[in-house]
Amino acid sequence: MTVDVTALHLQRQALQAAADGAARDAADALDEATFYEHGAQERPVALTDASVQESVRDYLSQAPESLVELQIGVGGPTGALDEATAEVTLTGRARVPLVAVVVRRWASGVPLESTSRASAQEEP
Repeated sequence: MTVDVTALHLQRQALQAAADGAARDAADALDEATFYEHGAQERPVALTDASVQESVRDYLSQAPESLVELQIGVGGPTGALDEATAEVTLTGRARVPLVAVVVRRWASGVPLESTSRASAQEEP
């Protein structure tokens, strides 16, 4: 039981770290359509749902192999909370090494979800 709880905890931490990283990356994302249409008149250029979601997809495409095992997906809500804040929700399935052999309910893994927010700030 201790092995399973530890494995579940470590996988949950890995998912949270991925959500944190994706949110930070998305907060720095540039909505190219807005930038090219309006220029850099707004500082910083406002985030959009599309720019956040695209950034998250790019971030996850470069995820380390250890995260691939979690079957990470983008959940809702993922997008721009406001012009400077990105919210990212990731879902995944944690593998429980020993209990899954005995309990069929967890044979395909335990569902996980993690949400993180990050805000862009203009540099002085």
